[in-house]
Amino acid sequence: MRIQAFLQVLLMLLLSGVVQAESDVSGSSDPRQLPRFPLSWIVSYNTQAVPEYALATGPMRKIEGIISPEMDKRIKGELTRITYRVPDIHTPDQVFSYYLELLKTMQAKILFQCSSRQCGSSNQWANNYFEVAELYGLDRTQFFLSASAGNLQLALYTVKRGNRRVYVHIDVIEPLKQTAESVAADLQQQGFSWLSDAEKLEPLIDFMTSNPQQRILIGSYNRSAGVGADELLERSNNASLEVKDLLIDAGIDAGRIDNIGVGPALPVAEREQASGVWIQLR
Repeated sequence: MRIQAFLQVLLMLLLSGVVQAESDVSGSSDPRQLPRFPLSWIVSYNTQAVPEYALATGPMRKIEGIISPEMDKRIKGELTRITYRVPDIHTPDQVFSYYLELLKTMQAKILFQCSSRQCGSSNQWANNYFEVAELYGLDRTQFFLSASAGNLQLALYTVKRGNRRVYVHIDVIEPLKQTAESVAADLQQQGFSWLSDAEKLEPLIDFMTSNPQQRILIGSYNRSAGVGADELLERSNNASLEVKDLLIDAGIDAGRIDNIGVGPALPVAEREQASGVWIQLR
């Protein structure tokens, strides 16, 4: 028995050594705040700006001949797609549990999760949703979740293939880095633009400088939990006024800028963040 136990341990060490020798594809890295499953390695990696990403909030279905998630949330941003190979000694449920715990530490909001055949067809997830053929595995072994953590949105899928290889794939969508052009595009297309960082106003300053006759409204909301309505209104008004003052300090005429704080009210668009600042054309 001792010899058998020793051989099992030796085999585990040998397998670990083989895995450690594997290297990530060139130019790849783990997502921010999401360290990889131990000893896994990146086999596919790419980034791109996407005008519309359908973050799945339901299982895969074929509806009127179109294969897509039963429900989704449409977002735009910088999409990073990462596929990891996991050592074969691990199972998809172990990988899924690992990432669930990580998301809990990030206080992430789970939008949807499923397992096994509840998720739909693995073939559809692999080839229609993620467009990564290596993710086509056994339906009974698959796990999926979508989540929101701060300004990050993500989709995670793990599965075991028929050849016993285990993969985990992560799509991470982050807000696009704002430029004067992206601010202008938002204002023209939807009538407003969220400030991704109220302290980094160079894109907005460039937009105002390039359009010297344009007037804007700076709006702010705040719906932090456990705070009274009057306090929320004051906080949101101060936030909008702070941005206005920064624009004035940068040389923008004060007469071109109005500001308003709306407290917990949110008249512009659905937002998950507790507070935010937006710009509207006047």
